[in-house]
Amino acid sequence: MLKLIRIHGWALLALISCAPLAQAQGTGPAKPESGEQPVAPYTPPLPAGSTSLLALGTSGEVQGPPDDRPLSGVQQQTLGPNSGASNFLAPSFSAMSQLATNSFGPGSGGPTDFNYLLGTLDLNRASDRSELLVHYTGGGMFSSYFNSAIQDLEFSYNFKWQRWSLLVGDGVSYLSESPFGFGGVGGLDFLSGNSPFGPGGFLSSILGPNQTIPTIMVPRVSNTAISQIEYKLSPRASWTASGSYATLDFLGVGYINSAEALFQTGYNYSLNPRSSIAVIYRFDDFRFTQLPQVIENHVVQLGYERNVTGRLNWHVAAGPSVVMLRGALTGYGNQVSWALDAALDYKMNRTTILLSYDHLVTGGGGVLVGAQTGLVQATIDRKLSPRWQGSASLGYATSGSLIPLSANLANERLSSWYAVARLDHQFRPGTAFFVSYEAQLQAVNTGACTTPNCGTNTITHEISVGFNFGLRPISMR
Repeated sequence: MLKLIRIHGWALLALISCAPLAQAQGTGPAKPESGEQPVAPYTPPLPAGSTSLLALGTSGEVQGPPDDRPLSGVQQQTLGPNSGASNFLAPSFSAMSQLATNSFGPGSGGPTDFNYLLGTLDLNRASDRSELLVHYTGGGMFSSYFNSAIQDLEFSYNFKWQRWSLLVGDGVSYLSESPFGFGGVGGLDFLSGNSPFGPGGFLSSILGPNQTIPTIMVPRVSNTAISQIEYKLSPRASWTASGSYATLDFLGVGYINSAEALFQTGYNYSLNPRSSIAVIYRFDDFRFTQLPQVIENHVVQLGYERNVTGRLNWHVAAGPSVVMLRGALTGYGNQVSWALDAALDYKMNRTTILLSYDHLVTGGGGVLVGAQTGLVQATIDRKLSPRWQGSASLGYATSGSLIPLSANLANERLSSWYAVARLDHQFRPGTAFFVSYEAQLQAVNTGACTTPNCGTNTITHEISVGFNFGLRPISMR
C-alpha cells in the first residue's frame, strides 16, 4: 500500500513540475505563451451536494466552442469546455456527521454514528497545446466501530501536437466501502464537494473496476491507469486508440481480487457542429487472483452524440458483445450478449438533470466471478433561491454472475439501489451547510453465497449533516 502511494505521489509531482516547462518552450521570459488562458473572475469551489453544472451560473449564455472529446475515447462526455476559471489551484475542506442504521448488515444493533473529515484539492493547468487536470480528496472516517482512511486521486494530462493528441491518466482510491452511494450522500463527490471539472470525474464510466455490489466495510484499493492517442484525419474525422489496466484488491475478508485489461479503438465523424457518430471496437480481459479463470469480451458498437454547448449533451453507443469463458471453472464456452452506454446531461435555467445507463461485462465487484451488469443513475438539482439548493439522486444496479458458484446452482443475480435527498444552504460563495437522507438496499435472489454480507436483504438508513468550506483559488499564470 505504501509503495503504491509513493509511486502515485512521485508521478503526480513529476507531472506538475514538467507541465510548466513544456508550456514555456518557445516563449521569451517576459512574454507568456499566447495559448495560455487568462484567469477568469473568482469562481469558488462548489458546496457539497451540488453538481458543478448549477454552480457555473444561470445566465444561460453559451460559452466557448463545443466539447471536442471523441465519442470513441476514454474521457467522460460533458456539456462543454470548462466555463469557470482555468490555471488555478483550488483547496476546500468538508466535515460531516452521520447517524446510520443497519450499516453492517442484519442484526448489527442500534444506530451507529460516523464522522467524516476531508480535504479536497483541484488543479487546472491549461494552454493551447496541453491540459493538466488533478482532483484529490483525502481524509478519514471515524466511528466507535470502525476507523478508515479515505484517499481518492484522479489526474489526466493531454498534449496536442499538429494532428496528434496524447492523453495519459490514472485514478486510484483507498476506501472502506463501495463507491456506489458512498458515504450516505450518493457518492464521494457529493461528500467532498464536486470538482469544478464536472460531475463524475474525467474518465468514462466503462473504465475501472465496477463496485456496484455493496459489501461490509472492508478496505479496498482500486486503481485504473489509462492512455490514449488521437489522430485528426480531417477537420471532421478522427481515429482513437486507447488502453487501460485496472485492479481491485480487498485487504482481507476473502473477497475476490480482480484485474482488467482493456483495449479500445474507434472512428469518429462529425455530421455538423452539434452532432457526431462513431464506430467503436472494445476488448476486455478479466483475470482473478485466487482463481484460474479468464473472461474475454469483444464488443462492437455504433455511437451517436448530440451536443448543444452549455445546455445539452446526450450520447448512446450500443452493439453486440461476445463473452468468451476460459478456465478451470467453466472450461471453454462462449456467450452472446449486448453492450450499451448512454447518458443525458440537460441544463435549464435553474435545474440540471443527469441520467445514465450502462450494460456491460464487469469483474463482479469482489463478490462474483465476472458479471453482466446493468447500472442506471439519475440526479436532479434545483436552485430554490439564491442561497438554497435541493437535489435528489437515484441509483440502481443489477449484476448476474457469468459463472455459477457450483454446478448445482443457477447463476446468481444481485441487485442494489440507493436513493438520496439533499438540501444545501450557501452562506457565502464556496461555503455551505448541507443535510441529506439516504436509503440503500442490497438484495440477492439465491441463498448461495461465498463472501460476507452476501445472501441477505439489508436496508440502510443514513441521516447526515455537514459543512463545506472552500478557499479562494490560487492563480497559476
